[in-house]
Amino acid sequence: MIMKRILLLTMVLFFGFESYSQSDKNFNVFWSNGLKAESKNGEFKLKMGGRIQNDMMMISQDDSLNSHFDAQNGVEFRRARLYTSGTLYKNVEFKLQVDFAGGVAIIKDAYLQLSKIPIVGNLKVGNFKEPSGLAMLTSSNFLTFMERPLGNSFDNDRNIGAMIYNQHFDQRLSWYAGYFYPTDNTGKYQGNKYNLVFRLAGLPYYNVDEGYKVLHIGASYAYQFHDNTEIKYGVRPEAHLAPKYLTLNVDELKSATDINGELIFIFNSLTLEGEFTYESLAKGNNSTLSNDIYNIFAYAGSISWFITGEHKNYVKSKTYFDKVNPNKNFGKDGGAGAFEIALRYSSINLDDADLNGGKMSDITAGLNWYLNPGTKVALNYIYSDVKTLGKANIFQMRFQVLF
Repeated sequence: MIMKRILLLTMVLFFGFESYSQSDKNFNVFWSNGLKAESKNGEFKLKMGGRIQNDMMMISQDDSLNSHFDAQNGVEFRRARLYTSGTLYKNVEFKLQVDFAGGVAIIKDAYLQLSKIPIVGNLKVGNFKEPSGLAMLTSSNFLTFMERPLGNSFDNDRNIGAMIYNQHFDQRLSWYAGYFYPTDNTGKYQGNKYNLVFRLAGLPYYNVDEGYKVLHIGASYAYQFHDNTEIKYGVRPEAHLAPKYLTLNVDELKSATDINGELIFIFNSLTLEGEFTYESLAKGNNSTLSNDIYNIFAYAGSISWFITGEHKNYVKSKTYFDKVNPNKNFGKDGGAGAFEIALRYSSINLDDADLNGGKMSDITAGLNWYLNPGTKVALNYIYSDVKTLGKANIFQMRFQVLF
């Protein structure tokens, strides 16, 4: 009922803008990768859009893995979202995004941002992504592969909190600092837990005038206070419909410290990506584990190439990827769209002393067909090696539309 009211209010707001624009020439309503309304003086902007991601998966496990997990082929709406975002008086921004995948409405983004604050730069308050992890920060719309790498299990997604950030030297240096409560997309938390997160990202080299060449280096630090509670980790291979092959339970965890490193190198049609995450777990006083500190980690590296000559679109203001623009959209003037091939290796290790969460590595090969900036078809093959348990072969496909 609440979600229906939110959507109704959003539609009334937008079409109110549109009606006003018809009667007053101060506003323009147009389509640009989403329905937009803007005042001619630039002080007011409103956009409505969304995404649909329909996935299909086929999985085959060896006999050893079959004895531990029941894996089945499947299909799902991985994401089905609607959003509205905008700007008020040039320096106040907002966004509301709701996901309906799985038949349950979940608020993904709901925040207010103030910009042009002296020294601080920007202040964002509400429910949004914590500033940690290159793959996590990159929108699912613009990932090279259908799923993020195995190390994404260490990253926090969206939580309610506050963050300040700023950019310097023509957006070549960016920093972020945030304080969050572990709401986990529920919209509410009461207790003593909290997350402190810091991120620094730089562009040692950026030249998009002569070809397209970008070197991005970033690092983040996160301190998560868990207040001596039980924590559970579950890790799937890089397929959302696959079983969670790794599980790790910590009976009493005081805190976790994450250190993350990230790298992007774009040389015209070729892109290299790398990410490493190290997590240190501090057990609680009453934990049954033997050590005080445990160390687990994950890493991933990938290479991709546009065989039709396009390139990844790195956006300085975001410090990660945005939409790909084909040289010729499919169906226009005989165009075929853009084709990208990619290969990734990722690994995760949840074993340390008597902490036995297991190890897993994935090799993922991908083919992406960008019909136009808003439509994409992705095909992934994953070879997953679950150490001591067995191996799996996974084929999956996604049909994606952005509007």
